Amino acid sequence: MSELVIAENVTAGSGRRSLRDLLGLPGLIGTAIVGLLLAVAIFGPLLVANDGLSPVAEPWARPRSGLWLGGDDVGKDLFAQLIIGTRASLLLGLMVGVVVTAIAAVVGGLAAVSSRWLSAGLMRFADVVLTLPMLPLLILAAAFLGRGVDIRIALLSALAWAGPARVVRAGVLTAWSSAHLEVARAMGAPVGHLLVRHASYAVGPLLIPIFVRAAMYAIVADASLSFLGLGDPTVPSWGTILFWANTNSAFLTDAWARWPLPAGLAITVTVIALGLIGVAVEERLNPVLRKAD
Repeated sequence: MSELVIAENVTAGSGRRSLRDLLGLPGLIGTAIVGLLLAVAIFGPLLVANDGLSPVAEPWARPRSGLWLGGDDVGKDLFAQLIIGTRASLLLGLMVGVVVTAIAAVVGGLAAVSSRWLSAGLMRFADVVLTLPMLPLLILAAAFLGRGVDIRIALLSALAWAGPARVVRAGVLTAWSSAHLEVARAMGAPVGHLLVRHASYAVGPLLIPIFVRAAMYAIVADASLSFLGLGDPTVPSWGTILFWANTNSAFLTDAWARWPLPAGLAITVTVIALGLIGVAVEERLNPVLRKAD
């Protein structure tokens, strides 16, 4: 079958495709998991009887009805901490994904269509950011600037935009060299109009994987900072659960299976689910990676 016929079949059948056809089974599984986590983040705190910050049972309480994961060393509800922590960890990851994607789109697009000197300056600055030691810099910045969620979002975003910006720049340059855009520029079409209305169609498929990877990176990096004691201890999150479990030697007792393990599994499952979505979306939207049926 020729490429023309394949393209016609894909176009004709696009309106009848289900979500499974668009994402594939792995992408559908990832979407279902992330959807469930979002539901837990939004509605989960309404389903637990406490905020996870106050003792509600005896220290090291065993799991029982109403205390599904038992209590920690002072009797705080571990299940409530896990549910409420989903909101903090997932929100931070999604916010960093949005900020990184926006910065990468603006800087990469500007570097692709601006003058040679401005483009070179932006890319050299991106190179400098890429060479920075991420974890030591995050530790120092978090220690001196504070532990608030806004500070962590800003820090993680500031260190994650450079690589995606170079990817966006390459995509815009590829689209910019297409014949119809060269003709439009020769006829005096505004650069901003061409960039938003035309080049964005070629670059758009790059932004979703960039968002997904940035969210994955942010969730893992924030959990690492919290585990090292640089998170906000007054706000339950998956990372602070690991921090308190390590601080109170839960890994050396039989409480490891109900205290740090659920939070570690939540981080792992979330990162895998986001990865499945990113790969599926990139494969479906990128013509180079798309498989003909």
